[in-house]
This record gives sequence, C-alpha cells and structure tokens, in this order.
Amino acid sequence: MMKTLIVTDSSAEISLEKEKELGIHVIRMPLTVDGKDYVEARDMTRDELIQAMLDGKVVGTSQPNLQYTLEVFKTLLETYDHILYLPISKHLSGTYSSATILQNELTGTLTVVDTDFVSWPLQIMAIQAKRMTDAGEHPLNIKEKLEKESFMYASLIPEDLQYLKRGGRISPAAAAVANLLKIVPVLKVTEGKIDLSEKVRTHKKAIKSGLEKVVEIGNPDEFEYAVLNGGYDEVQFESIAKELEESVNKSVFRGALYPIVLAHTGPGTIGIVAVKKVGN
Repeated sequence: MMKTLIVTDSSAEISLEKEKELGIHVIRMPLTVDGKDYVEARDMTRDELIQAMLDGKVVGTSQPNLQYTLEVFKTLLETYDHILYLPISKHLSGTYSSATILQNELTGTLTVVDTDFVSWPLQIMAIQAKRMTDAGEHPLNIKEKLEKESFMYASLIPEDLQYLKRGGRISPAAAAVANLLKIVPVLKVTEGKIDLSEKVRTHKKAIKSGLEKVVEIGNPDEFEYAVLNGGYDEVQFESIAKELEESVNKSVFRGALYPIVLAHTGPGTIGIVAVKKVGN
C-alpha cells in the first residue's frame, strides 16, 4: 500500500504537540512583528502574538518560501511515497498557487488539494484526509472527494476594528465611522473568502447573528461545530459554546484562534464554525 503523508500549513491551527499526536505534518508559516521575522509556533507563541498586538506592534503574515517548501517535501519523501498537501485557501494566500508549481518538480509524488478552507475547518479536513489515507484510499481520489464534497461556514466577530483596518480588510474611513457609531461587523468565511456578512450595533447582537447564520447552514447531523476563542472573555466564550450546543443539539468543539488568523482579525475575535463531514 502506498505510504502517504498528509501535510498542511499553520493556518490549520495545529499546535506542535497536536502535530505529533495527529501524525499530520505542518509547514509553519512566517510572521512579522514590527518588521522582524518569526516562524509561527516555533519562534512565537499564540499568547506572545496576542500581547504584541495589544502593545500596538504591527503584525503580518506571509506564505512559506517556495524553495524551503520544496526542500521540506523532498526530505519527507525520503520516508513516504506520496504527499497529500492541504494548504490555506487560494483566496487568502498564494500558498496554493506556489504548491501547484512544485507538483511539476515532484511529479507523481505530490498532490495538492484546492481546499478553500482556513483555521479549524482546515484542521478537520486534514484529519478527514488522514482517515481516508489510513483506510487505503488513493491520494487522487481523496483530493477529488475533498474538493467536491467539503463545505465550511464560519462567523468571525472581531472585538476591535483597528486590526481589520491595518490588514486592509476595511478602510480607515470605514473603521472610523464604525467605531463612532459603535457598529460591529459580522464576517463570514465560506468558499475560501472572508467577506462582510452584516453590521450590527452591539457586540451581543453580532454574536447572536453569527450563531444564527452558522446554525442555519444545514442539518446538524451532517456537520461538526466549533467555537474558537481569540482572547475573548472565557465566561462569555463558554456561554456562546453552550448556546450553539443547544441550537444544534450536539457537542461543540472549544478551541483557540491561532496567529495566522489573529494577525488579521485581532485579539478578542470569536469564531463560530460549521464544517461538513466528508469521508465518514
């Protein structure tokens, strides 16, 4: 049987410890803090990044160097016959496009999935891919199944608009007006893109709207759910998770938002997520 390794990137929010536990390799993405380069998880912890942002430091992200990624793949292929690579959505990073170039260099040993996913949903997709690989499915069949059947929807509610402004998600003028009018945006993440879902007048209403939109996605039996904390109040976070559990009548994963997402949405962001089950 072909020995296939599942590989993803930092946007899948897999810690160094969980990477070993899952048996999924993670290519860590670069972060910059006030112009200084770091590697996510290895050089800077999640808490350190949150504190840097709270201290007013400018945080940015970039895709892994192409030559570095190629060398990582070549090293992994000394142990494995094939790599099934699940990078962040092509709409949010150039990582997917770069990886497709490497397929020509590693003909027959690298398959790149067009995921349209980010954050915890990408982690779930990687776990689903690992399950199918362990069951003996061919990488190309897994790629086809994931690209045709996968679906995610997430509501992101930022606590402070300044980080969206810095990342160019909203204009400085729009941020100023929103702050003046106490408007809170509800962002939606689906089909690989982050877009504005709606604008409401209070954070409480934003949470309510975000929950409702996730619950309305489809039959709860077909989805896995999570509430992800980017540094929001723990008591309120637990309240949101319990409300989602009551709405979908099933247990909900409680997790953290990691630097690759927080660098753009900022500390205090809440993520409410639904991911369709594939390959079960």
